[in-house]
Amino acid sequence: QFGSTVTIERADGRRQKFRIVGEDEADPAHGTLSHASPLARALAGKSLGDAVRAGNIEAEILAIE
Repeated sequence: QFGSTVTIERADGRRQKFRIVGEDEADPAHGTLSHASPLARALAGKSLGDAVRAGNIEAEILAIE
């Protein structure tokens, strides 16, 4: 959801934390992800513990704030 902060764990074990923001604020290298990005769209409507896939990214949702 727009404004949420989501922590994921990728299939390779890396953990990443992103805040879902508008397109003009997005900077994945600094932890912000556009709500229109493939990963943010894959996360939409998901819950804690759900698996997501977006392109070559496979991950599990560890936290939603």
